[in-house]
Amino acid sequence: MRRFALVFLGALFASAAVAEGSEPAEAPIISPAELHAQRESGAAPVVVDVRSPEEYASGHVPGAVNIPFDQVAQRIAEIEAPRGVALYCMVGPRARKAESALLAAGYASVFHLEGGLAAWQAAGLPVERAP
Repeated sequence: MRRFALVFLGALFASAAVAEGSEPAEAPIISPAELHAQRESGAAPVVVDVRSPEEYASGHVPGAVNIPFDQVAQRIAEIEAPRGVALYCMVGPRARKAESALLAAGYASVFHLEGGLAAWQAAGLPVERAP
C-alpha cells in the first residue's frame, strides 16, 4: 500500500510539472503612464511594437523596435533586453501572442503594455511617426 501511495504521488507531481511547463503564463501588464515614467528615468525595458511595418510607420511609441508578432519567435535574437521587454500592438491580442514566444524562450522580464498604443495615445503620451 505504501509503495502504491509513493508511485501515485510521484505520478501526480510529474503530471503537475508537465502541465505547468506546457504553456507559459501571461506577462504582467505595465500601464502607459508607468512605462512612460520608466522611459523618462532611463530605466525602461526595451519597447517592441508587434504591429505590421505599415502600422508602425503611421505612429508608434518613440524609440520602439518594430518586430511583427508573427516574426518574434524567429527574430528573438534581435531583442537585447537587460531591463526586460515591453510589448504592444494597437489594443493587445497580437502582443499577447508575441509574449508567449519570449516567455517560452526563457525571457524573465516581459511586460504587456496595458491597452496597447490606443491607451498610450489616449493618455496623451508622445507618438513618433516614420518620415
